[in-house]
Amino acid sequence: MNLDIRIYIFIIAALLTWVACAKSPDFDSDPYIEFVEIINNEIRQSSQADSVVFVIYFEDGDGNLRPPDGETPNVFLRDLRDSTIAFTFASPNIPTEGSGNGIRGTLRLRANILQGDVCCIYPTGQPPCTSSNPLQTDSIFYDLFLFDADGNQSNVIKAGPLLLVCD
Repeated sequence: MNLDIRIYIFIIAALLTWVACAKSPDFDSDPYIEFVEIINNEIRQSSQADSVVFVIYFEDGDGNLRPPDGETPNVFLRDLRDSTIAFTFASPNIPTEGSGNGIRGTLRLRANILQGDVCCIYPTGQPPCTSSNPLQTDSIFYDLFLFDADGNQSNVIKAGPLLLVCD
């Protein structure tokens, strides 16, 4: 073999060894989340049915975002207009794929909304869920947070806006 080919083989072997030994990310045991987007972020208060998808990025050091029973809600969205919990979700099963030091990924949380589930709140004192004249909109922001199976709470993020047409 000539010298040039041996150098290339050595460089490739060294790179493969370096990649194989690269350290996996080390995440905190408290879940960490970031707001990514809302899909279908404009809905009508008068719609019979609609859906909104909240997309969040997550990291969790012990890889246990799913509630122990798989059904108990552990993701919460609090409406910042009146501090009520507007939506709850149970995180899906997230495979750890052999990672001993955490998981990361994106959650897509679909909220199915029926008429009357999300209403405009008027500063004038007009009753919620009634039509506005002239037509108005209401921007809704949510505090979003979750708990892992050990009860560790994530950071709280602001998600929104969800634009609500007050028709």
